[in-house]
Amino acid sequence: MADNYDVIVVGGGPAGFGAAVAAGRQGRDVLLVEATEQLGGAGTTALVNNFCNAYWDGERFIIDGIFGELRHRLIGRKAIWTTRGPNTADKVGQEVYDPDVYADEMERMCRQAGVDVRYGARCTDGTFEDERAALVVDGESVAGRTVVDATGDAVLAHHAGVPTEIGRGRGEIQPLTYCYMFGPVDLASLGATYPTAIQYDENVDVEYGVPSYVEEICELVREDVAAGALDLSVPTLYATVSVPGREAYMTTNFGHVQIDDPTDPEQLEWATAEGKRQMHEGIRWFRERLPGFEEVEVVCEPDGIGVRESRQIEGLYTLEAADVAGRRQFDDVIAQCCFNIDVHQADVDVDHSYGVDGLGEHDHYDIPWRALVPASGPPNLIVAGRSISATSVAMSSFRVSPSVMAIGEAAGVTAAIACECDQPIPEVDVASVQDRLRQAGAVLS
Repeated sequence: MADNYDVIVVGGGPAGFGAAVAAGRQGRDVLLVEATEQLGGAGTTALVNNFCNAYWDGERFIIDGIFGELRHRLIGRKAIWTTRGPNTADKVGQEVYDPDVYADEMERMCRQAGVDVRYGARCTDGTFEDERAALVVDGESVAGRTVVDATGDAVLAHHAGVPTEIGRGRGEIQPLTYCYMFGPVDLASLGATYPTAIQYDENVDVEYGVPSYVEEICELVREDVAAGALDLSVPTLYATVSVPGREAYMTTNFGHVQIDDPTDPEQLEWATAEGKRQMHEGIRWFRERLPGFEEVEVVCEPDGIGVRESRQIEGLYTLEAADVAGRRQFDDVIAQCCFNIDVHQADVDVDHSYGVDGLGEHDHYDIPWRALVPASGPPNLIVAGRSISATSVAMSSFRVSPSVMAIGEAAGVTAAIACECDQPIPEVDVASVQDRLRQAGAVLS
């Protein structure tokens, strides 16, 4: 690994991946630092392996660019259930993908863009000057002209003095979830009792299971939680769907764990232990209550519990719930989103509105460039992903992987232009960022 880069991206989730590939494709020398052994963030390490629909407004794709390319690569490898687009049937649920193929394609795109990827590496400290940053990566000093904080927790921004807040505007964070993969499921048996639990994908030419989108199954969960026969803190079976290529095996989002601060190691340790308990309780329930699930076992646990929310920075603009509800369009738009408000609460079903009117078909709102740029702090630092400047409620909409990947792409282009033009990030010409995003296939209007 070199010790001097144009752009250093910390965090290899969808936002960091988007930033690194975008900066590399602009001809910059890029280092991507990832603490785990694979890219993908929550989609791989936490087994939240699906694309929530932030990108298809019922008529057209409103997020393309790097996200669109990655999605098409997954389609080409028959590693995703294709449920969105003009040539697909009307299907329910998210687009679930194979997490291993997802990580592999991310790495391929990084390598093809000339990005140096450092796995199993942690950025433990850093200093910022006007023109350089020196980050400590596993005890080694690495210099960069610009830095993208894609940690999901605004770790670098927080330590560099950028004002941050946990649960901004609500005073609390959304609960965490311990997802897992289990099987095998006898899909024929499941379908015999619940025909709508089986769908067909034309791209892969197989049938697969979607039990979480069957109302009768969801009602069983609600009844059993209410009766004390299922010891989970939320009466909801979220995305529980077959994995492409492994149709008899499913991943599930089943349970909530509430803590105050996911950046606190002790709280995170307790949350992980409680998540494991909920996993075992969920497996017991699947075996006892659903046909075809009698012999299922856990086959893969996450490397870490899934975190929905932590710190938000204070940026040049703060995206608010009113911006989402008002379908607001910004002159400095760098990405669009059509995913509804999605505030999970600890012990109740998900609140999709939180007092905000939902987005209708063909509706979207814009994410402004100013929300990525800290209002104060190092001038060579930009933030990507869920921790950009937004209230908790607004963040609950754009926190999903398609939109944060688009935000990351914009952050990477911005960091590359700052290097190219020898400018502080706040002085980068937004029109130039938008032009380059459009040239790369981004949809901004």
